[in-house]
Amino acid sequence: MRIRELFEGSFFKDSDFVMPREDGSREINYDLAEDLVHFMENDDHCYRRYLYPALSEFLDLKEGKKDPKPEIFKKAVEESYKVYIKKFPIRELPDDINEDTLSQACEKLYDEHTTHHSNGRYKD
Repeated sequence: MRIRELFEGSFFKDSDFVMPREDGSREINYDLAEDLVHFMENDDHCYRRYLYPALSEFLDLKEGKKDPKPEIFKKAVEESYKVYIKKFPIRELPDDINEDTLSQACEKLYDEHTTHHSNGRYKD
């Protein structure tokens, strides 16, 4: 029995999240940027420590009639990715997030929260 099974009561199989290639290697079979954004919004630690401060800054700029850039979420995504790869130890995930995935995740957060702001979701 693995220590993870003992503490979490479940077994994490990384093979459930990868698919084999013809050359024998494996690759992840899901949208990493989308999954990371979902993780950031639903993991208490990541939300409170990383996403919420970036979101607060984003909303302050929006309320000040300034247009923040998607890069406002960059540090939150980078730090959350470190937590993500520890929580989901899939060998095919790189140790550091690549620029393409980073920019996709920042864009998704920007688009989502811009829509929420324009719909009045953040009003008192």
